[in-house]
Amino acid sequence: MEKIASLLKWASDNGATISSNLEFKEIKPNYFGAISKSNGKASIQIPRELVVTCDKGIDLYKDTYKNANHSSLLKIYLCYSRTQQSFHQPYLDTLPSLQAIDSPYIWSAEDKALLKGTNLGNSLKENISSLVEEWWNAINLLPEDVPKPEQHFINLKFYYENKFYTDDDYYSYFNEVDTSNWTSFPNYLWASLVLKSRAFPAYIIDPSLPKNEPMLLPVVDLLNHNPKTKVQWSGTDGGFLFQSDDASSGEELFNNYGQKGNEELLLAYGFAIENNPADSAALKIKIPDSKLQVVKDLGIKLPSIHDYTNSVIDQVSDTKQEHNESVLFYINQEQIPKSLIELFQALVQNQWESGFTLRMQLAGLNHLRAALETKKKLINLNVPSDTAKHQYICWYVESQNTIFASAIKIIKRQEKQLLGEFKSDLISLKSVYKNDIKFQQSLLFLGFSSYESILESEFQDQCWLLWLNRCYNKKHYKDECLPQWIHELFVHLRKVTDISAQEVLNFKPIHDAILPDLVKAVPEIYAVGDWSVAELIVAGKLLDMISFTRGKEQECIIVHQDYET
Repeated sequence: MEKIASLLKWASDNGATISSNLEFKEIKPNYFGAISKSNGKASIQIPRELVVTCDKGIDLYKDTYKNANHSSLLKIYLCYSRTQQSFHQPYLDTLPSLQAIDSPYIWSAEDKALLKGTNLGNSLKENISSLVEEWWNAINLLPEDVPKPEQHFINLKFYYENKFYTDDDYYSYFNEVDTSNWTSFPNYLWASLVLKSRAFPAYIIDPSLPKNEPMLLPVVDLLNHNPKTKVQWSGTDGGFLFQSDDASSGEELFNNYGQKGNEELLLAYGFAIENNPADSAALKIKIPDSKLQVVKDLGIKLPSIHDYTNSVIDQVSDTKQEHNESVLFYINQEQIPKSLIELFQALVQNQWESGFTLRMQLAGLNHLRAALETKKKLINLNVPSDTAKHQYICWYVESQNTIFASAIKIIKRQEKQLLGEFKSDLISLKSVYKNDIKFQQSLLFLGFSSYESILESEFQDQCWLLWLNRCYNKKHYKDECLPQWIHELFVHLRKVTDISAQEVLNFKPIHDAILPDLVKAVPEIYAVGDWSVAELIVAGKLLDMISFTRGKEQECIIVHQDYET
């Protein structure tokens, strides 16, 4: 409490105004906050002089800051100021250490392994790499006249060595932090986590500042977070004013940083909340270059980096998003972003389709469902609850599992609705087998006496090739109710398709194993028209273009719609 008392005296001596009904104290072991001594309103006013903004970092860098990430300069300033007995020292002394924050970044390899399969577990190394690049750029911009610690050049070696670090190496490195060695990466990581967990948007006190520039507010950031609390933040005379109308006598006064899911809480604060209603799960999607124009033509609005709130990495532009490194989507138990569903539908569009066709809608839903099911299977639910940290991990992974399960149910409902609404436009192999009696009887000569026997032998693909080829030869049969639209598409595709030697090699064994026997046994079907290897190749291409595969059984279903040929 001595550090808190020093902070409050320093703030008061330098113009801060704190409601007299507020008392800052240790509420429970290692948990500090503000208690209201009366009902009604409470406020904290921080003058501009006490606010820690990016201009502090810019002042440290002097003329070398141009084109630099201002947030990274502020982080360096925080590291440097802890060694200089600066004006903000009473505030800096109250900030938690890297070990006290206990972010997954500094966890042991064993604890990190419990996050396996989650977005957090998968992104830790990638995030560290991004922070290392940010640190490296900022460190190398430091003016020569800024005194460096003795180990400065040893610190720089980390940039080249970290690519080979194991989780055990990181654990050792991050848990031996010397604050006086202020240019080291662990100190930079500390500053990054301080900003992530405590920063406010600086434009509140200066609307001319970019919306992604942070600021730190001494005293105000002593208030703990409650997403249900109603508060007001405002700029006043260049400073900051916190106001709350919810102060209750004898109760803790909270701030409200907005909805924070367990992934963000773990990463920036080192804890999680059971059954957190703000939880979300991430899907990172890489869009092939060949599909970028499709996405644009379909008018799909992809999320930008500024839509995200749970990254400790400072993102200063959307360049990577625009140039298709990857796109990050967040889902929760209630909904899946419409743009995520549309993106998966766009990714399956073929050259004959425009707009969101029925086939694209169904195929996209099934691809998304498969991706969600894969993510769900990767999650490790066997997490012990023997420590507080393990309990937090358990809450996080259980929530991730629940979110993916809910999303899969949402996809299934949408698919069921489409299948019911457009039932007459769908052709399954089972319906082909049932309705095309002559085709069904021809399969007897291959040993298939029932549809179930086809499934057991995994002969579905070959059946589809034969039946599509039969549709192609429709004009050679009398009184056959074979779909005219399939015949016309096959005829067109046969004309425009160039068949490679490799494709012939791939399909010739299939042709030779099936067709000669069928030609002899059922000449009225297989000895008329064209049944060469080329036709089977075209049949395979056509099947890919007019069908989608459904569910765990990967059932292939043909979709009747108007195609642009």
